[in-house]
Amino acid sequence: MNSSTTVPTIVPVSRWIWPGILIAGPASVIVACIITAYFVVQHPDGLVASDYYKQGKAINAQLAQLHRAEQLGLSSMKMVSTDRAVLITFPDSPLRDRIDVVLAHPVDADLDIRAIVSPSETGVYEIPVQKKLTERRRVVVTDAPVRSWRVESLLLPARP
Repeated sequence: MNSSTTVPTIVPVSRWIWPGILIAGPASVIVACIITAYFVVQHPDGLVASDYYKQGKAINAQLAQLHRAEQLGLSSMKMVSTDRAVLITFPDSPLRDRIDVVLAHPVDADLDIRAIVSPSETGVYEIPVQKKLTERRRVVVTDAPVRSWRVESLLLPARP
């Protein structure tokens, strides 16, 4: 009895490694493109402002105003917040003109406090408030009619 046994054909693994490696590169690029396209569709960039030139000129004007305030010695503005007023002084400047003050609310522009005030005899500008300020405010001070200079600061509420 002579039985013939068939030996199965063994295909070497190395025969399939190179095609797999060559296919993996382009396949990973396709997957990365699909992921990138998903993020682009889900999170589009904001459009560039149509009046970017005007906005740039306004920024340059604000920088010139800040520089002018430094030249006049107004950059060392001192502020004190009380229950019924915000007191502003300029210790390094003999300023005695009216000023335009904006106490900008951090979230709601309707809660901004705007006032044009004149100094007292001692050079203190008093901005009346309805109640004690409990949140920080961005303070912008300019000369009232001309707006030739500008000072900005942050008013932090007193901690109890």
